Amino acid sequence: MTALLQLLIFKSTLAWLLMGASLLVLLALPRLLGLRALNGMINAQITLFFNVLVMVGGMDAELIDAGRMTHFFVLEFGFLLAVLLLYRWVLKYRAIVMAALRRFFSGNGAYVLVGFMGALTVFNFVEAPSDGSSRIEYMTEAWFSLLKPAIQIATPLSYLGVFVLLLDPARKWLGYVLLVLAILSNIATGSKASFLLALFFAYLAIRDLTAGQKISLSRLERTVIVGVAALAGIIALSNLAVDASDVLDRFFLYGEANILTYFSPDPTAACSNVSLFASMHRGLARFLGDPSARDLDTLFGFALMIQELGANTLTGPNARLSAYFACNFPDGKIVFGLAVVALYLLMMRTTFKTALRRPLAIALVYPFVLSSLFGASQDFLTIMQDITIMTGLLIAFGIASIASRPASRSRHA
Repeated sequence: MTALLQLLIFKSTLAWLLMGASLLVLLALPRLLGLRALNGMINAQITLFFNVLVMVGGMDAELIDAGRMTHFFVLEFGFLLAVLLLYRWVLKYRAIVMAALRRFFSGNGAYVLVGFMGALTVFNFVEAPSDGSSRIEYMTEAWFSLLKPAIQIATPLSYLGVFVLLLDPARKWLGYVLLVLAILSNIATGSKASFLLALFFAYLAIRDLTAGQKISLSRLERTVIVGVAALAGIIALSNLAVDASDVLDRFFLYGEANILTYFSPDPTAACSNVSLFASMHRGLARFLGDPSARDLDTLFGFALMIQELGANTLTGPNARLSAYFACNFPDGKIVFGLAVVALYLLMMRTTFKTALRRPLAIALVYPFVLSSLFGASQDFLTIMQDITIMTGLLIAFGIASIASRPASRSRHA
């Protein structure tokens, strides 16, 4: 970490100018697109900021050439622009989405979600290791892929549900129950209090859905939310034997994947044993029997650590979009990576638009869309897995549409 901090002490005027210009773009871009500076996609801006820090530091230390810097900036800011444009389009339907969320949480759906989050909390406590070993090892098992779609939908829905329920005078108590369960399920995975950011992002998302109107929580309610979250954060960090500096490290290490690829003499070395098909969609390649997709050592973060340490520690950085492209899609192969990204964005738009026709569907799909969009740039594996989830959703919507059609009347001669 000390070496990384030294890297971030820029020596050249160019580095400071580039960092300042990048920060200005990150702050101004949402406003230029008609969004609030602090909006539901703020996580995408935050993670990109820390990645820019690392890359500019590398350039300043002459560890990265102009070609690699251009590759990084074009990919990352191009994807951010695409995400913000799609999010702006989604917010055109904010009234429909907010009405659907209110309807869902005013009915039995709220109790079903609370029950699911309670079960998920118990599951995480049982499955997540407490001996310091990798907390994501069980998440790589085939059986977990059957549970992941439900978790991917329910988890962001629970954070949004906290604020929707607190805005309902008759169900405020249920909002507090959901708050506790959402926090406990997160702590149980061994996460370093990431629920604090998740709650903040959910607040911003609800504010976007209410067209920027002030969310009418009382001072007591705000105090309870902040107090419970802060206390849980302190407990989570103390149980993990980490302090505030470790949390700060986590922010700087958003750029770890880029350090291990762009700073490397050969950015593609860690991905040399994975097929192009598996690079584009690992899950589908594994299903079709691709040997490289079934080899745990070729999983992006693990492969980077094997390249760095010589052994699979079952830990590693997330597959940051630019780093994943540098490793898996060099030179002309970049078109295959761009094709996957284009498919992802198109399917996201299609899934959302299709779900708009059904109040229950859009209440479940919107939180998934939200969390997927703001997390996709930090993990290309999210893009791959969410293409699978959206495929399933679109098939389900198609079946539901066919089943709901009235039977045609028989014609009599």
